[in-house]
Amino acid sequence: MFKNIKIQFFLSLLLVLNYSCTEDEGNYDYNEINEIAVTGIEETYTAYSGEYFKIAPNLNPTIDDGNNPDRYTYEWTALNLSKLLADPTAKMLIATTKDLDGILKLPSGKYTIYYFVKDKVTGVTWQQEPFTLNVVSSIYEGWLVVGNVDGKARLDMVSILPGIPEPRIITDVLDASGSALKLAGTAVDVSCFGSATASSAYGVYVTATETGTARLDPDSFGWAQSQNFAYETLGGAFPTNFGIDFMETPGAGGENFVYSKGNIYYYYRAFNIKYGLPQNIMETETKTFYAAPFIASNSGSAATPVFFNNDTRAFVRFSYSKGNCSAMPPLSPTETVLDWNNTNSDLIYMTTSGFNGYENFAVLKNRSTGKYNLLRFSKTLVQSYYKEILNAPEFDKATRFAVSPDSGYLFYAVGGKVYEYDHGTQSAKLMINKGAEEITYIAFNSLAKNADKKLIVGSYGTTGTLELYTVPPVNGDLILTNTYSGLSKIVDVAYRRR
Repeated sequence: MFKNIKIQFFLSLLLVLNYSCTEDEGNYDYNEINEIAVTGIEETYTAYSGEYFKIAPNLNPTIDDGNNPDRYTYEWTALNLSKLLADPTAKMLIATTKDLDGILKLPSGKYTIYYFVKDKVTGVTWQQEPFTLNVVSSIYEGWLVVGNVDGKARLDMVSILPGIPEPRIITDVLDASGSALKLAGTAVDVSCFGSATASSAYGVYVTATETGTARLDPDSFGWAQSQNFAYETLGGAFPTNFGIDFMETPGAGGENFVYSKGNIYYYYRAFNIKYGLPQNIMETETKTFYAAPFIASNSGSAATPVFFNNDTRAFVRFSYSKGNCSAMPPLSPTETVLDWNNTNSDLIYMTTSGFNGYENFAVLKNRSTGKYNLLRFSKTLVQSYYKEILNAPEFDKATRFAVSPDSGYLFYAVGGKVYEYDHGTQSAKLMINKGAEEITYIAFNSLAKNADKKLIVGSYGTTGTLELYTVPPVNGDLILTNTYSGLSKIVDVAYRRR
């Protein structure tokens, strides 16, 4: 039942009654006013944040001919009693329509919901008995996809919930979760890793060209200015909208490399090393070199990470204890051995793969011959393979690369095609052909639960699509296992673990 909560009306009524009792003891006729008796609202609801939710109450007015559709105004207010004192957002207006109808943008928690209806004719506001709304997080675990829609950055999520077999696709998950972060500019990167900061057990980072790199609350995706990447650096010399190009995490967490515009920064929680000065500097120099946009993390501090010096076109090894780089062990070059201190090549791609005990793969283009070569080397910086890439159609047009942790196959994307290159047979096979669609992303993600060995493919036609493929041995055809569509034009993908 509704209660009249209009204090002014109640006080006026008391005054009238008091005056009537003291001044006039006659009989009176009282005019009834329009009353609201709402039905159709349950005592308790459970819903997922970021998902569509609807309650359509019936007003059941006592005196209303229905000729004025704008007679009433409405308010739905959510109150999180457990956070009311500490959090000013614990009480919030969530709708001003008759029905509560739309995407639920409340963080997970238990809420008391109040529903108010104001009759503009009588000026009386009626309150429905409050009810309970249990909001369950829909961003518990799953794939995070950053991309562009109409040239603007957007973060989507393929949400995987415990006990629910079918993942939920949440477009614009920041808006759906009620996050304060509004991405500006175009999409750049999304990354997830454990022990991201001294105060955070898990890090979810998203980067756009104008807003820079921001760390989201890993459970609610909440954000404040102090969570920008610049506040995690030593000395505070970075602008507040500082943006990275990508992150490279060796293993599960606690250690991380960041690349931005030719510079590489390093973080290691165990040794309290924070992002600070660029690490792309030779131990014998006073100025940094321009680092190629690839990092062979090579198991991080457990081995020797490797960068590529674009100024001298040489591989260099990084010392985390010194915070600088040194030359690679000298080698005498042959047809199958590369002098990595003098490559005479441009680095096209480099990564650390799970293949063969975490081997490093590098694709180089010789500046004199124009030929492409594949280099493989171990965690101990021993070269295991160096040969020309042969029988690989359209390799010179490739825009994206990935290395299978199982087979060591080198995948490369050209337009709407994905090829698989077998370095054993020195030949490539066309694996995916999407015609006019564009392949915008390929990768393997070692941190993806139950999918760390699957090829991740992002493509774009009218919308973005994320696909997962099993990679069979002996150049067998790829096996499509998962498809998620309706996403943005994919730029980068990460997996939010639990």
